[in-house]
Amino acid sequence: MSGRPDLARAALAAARKVRIASGTPADVPLCVFDLIQQHYSDTIDLRFKAAPSLEGLYVRGDGVASLIILSSERPSGRQRWTCAHELGHHEFGHGTRLDELVDQQSETKFDADEFSADCFAGFLLMPKLAVMGALATRNLTAEAAQALDLYRIACVFGVGYSTLVQHLSRGLNLISRGRAALLSKTTPKDIRELVLGSPPSAPLHIVDTAWKGRAIDVHTEDLLLLPRGTSVEGGRLDLLEKRPNGDLYRASSPGVGRVEHAQSQMSNYLRVARAGYQGRGMFRHEEESDE
Repeated sequence: MSGRPDLARAALAAARKVRIASGTPADVPLCVFDLIQQHYSDTIDLRFKAAPSLEGLYVRGDGVASLIILSSERPSGRQRWTCAHELGHHEFGHGTRLDELVDQQSETKFDADEFSADCFAGFLLMPKLAVMGALATRNLTAEAAQALDLYRIACVFGVGYSTLVQHLSRGLNLISRGRAALLSKTTPKDIRELVLGSPPSAPLHIVDTAWKGRAIDVHTEDLLLLPRGTSVEGGRLDLLEKRPNGDLYRASSPGVGRVEHAQSQMSNYLRVARAGYQGRGMFRHEEESDE
């Protein structure tokens, strides 16, 4: 059996191979749902399903497309991480795997396949070049970045704050274990309350003027803090409040729109999915209809 360093190196190589094959540069974030839809449409069927105890499920196809099921009840950042994890099982040729929700991951027995899939997910979603670039464009360094800084970076990559912190330490060696432990004492809830000034009523996505590389993906009822003066097209967001630290919106209806900030030339697609969406991945942004 290979040791953890060998498994991690193999996962890094596999993630690089997938990015190269899909034409995705190593210096930009990507949407793993789009990756599967555009480059695995014949080999993977991606679906969302209500399953409270499930993180994800990978079913290897036998003469038919393999299946990835993600829990529609998990946070969006966790859904993307789990999807990349299940894609890792697919790339490594693993058999059917059921990844259940567990409270203490550290207490589970080491599983080489699960470790490889986790490493693959980290390197696919957060390559070192892309993370360092995201920090540099915001005049940050990994070791000096504060919790709110890293929360913003996590939003750019579409992952959870804690996921980014652990990857910076264990996957990329950009911060020390001690620094990661200190940052982990601040919870995402603490950060959202700091930004909003009160306990948040829904997930908060912070978009800044340096955002690039992927569309802004949210669910209905999610909150978005956009740079002051951002124009919003498509009727997918409701303005709640103009604040000193940005314009606060709530996602109101599924579909695709656009946000633009003229002063910084920031321009990105905005995609809204229904909260708790169940169905095939390719239809997650379909507008609601009466039919």
